[in-house]
Amino acid sequence: MSEETRDTGASAAICILVPIDGSAEANAALPYAAALATPGMEIVLLTVVPSADADTARASLETAAQRLRVAGRSVRTEVAAGDPARSIVDTAADLGAEMIVMASHGRGAVGRAIHGSVADQVGRESPVPVMVIRARQAEPGPVGITRLVVPLDGSPRAEAALPVAITISRRLGTPISLVRVVEPTDLVPPAVGMGEAIPFEIYDEAEKELEQKARHYLDTVAQKLREQGLPVATSVLMGSPASSIEKATHLGDVLVLSSRERTGVMRWLLGSVAEQLTREDESPVILVPGPDHPAGE
Repeated sequence: MSEETRDTGASAAICILVPIDGSAEANAALPYAAALATPGMEIVLLTVVPSADADTARASLETAAQRLRVAGRSVRTEVAAGDPARSIVDTAADLGAEMIVMASHGRGAVGRAIHGSVADQVGRESPVPVMVIRARQAEPGPVGITRLVVPLDGSPRAEAALPVAITISRRLGTPISLVRVVEPTDLVPPAVGMGEAIPFEIYDEAEKELEQKARHYLDTVAQKLREQGLPVATSVLMGSPASSIEKATHLGDVLVLSSRERTGVMRWLLGSVAEQLTREDESPVILVPGPDHPAGE
């Protein structure tokens, strides 16, 4: 971290780190950071430059920061030099940031396509949750977060996303929607070979049983959250996970899901579900590190 400009007395605040590069696409992250920043929280704008000459970057940051300050947000700016993704992850760790909020693509050092370079690396290596926004509009206005959608698959690893959703729900008063997807492939009995026809009665019975188990699981999790005073709804979807979740989300939703697991190497939870949702769903996605993610990896 080479340069910084601080708001007086704000250094101890809980902070949200927002990497931007001066492009309108990257700035699409700003309204979401503003929506998440409740009183007492600080937004830290970061630009990573290829050299120590940070004057132009700092001026651009201050322009963006001033807009947020006018809206009543506490804002600090940071300029770092070096590898963009590594600098973002390291800055988040140094600041003790609660979350990184960034657009999925833009121009310049920071804003490359998600899963192409920088945002992909940040999402994989960050020790804190990363909110990824698909940048489709230039200079979007204020946004509302009206529902937190948490996909669960019954595993503790997927449930690692719940504390993040709970924290946001408590701060914003936003309801939580717990979702579980039942896949058609789960309905095929192991004894049935390829190409064999499955009697409708067996298929229908298996579908009802899986749906019932999914609803029971979601109801159990939801009850624990309701006992904490949180507004919670549940939904069982049928189909492939990513496409079913995508169809079930709408304007104002934010997806919160565990982003990865460890199987010797880092990879996305549920194969490509988190990756596909980040690429294709119109709703922002908060990628939560798995419970066994080692700090600093």
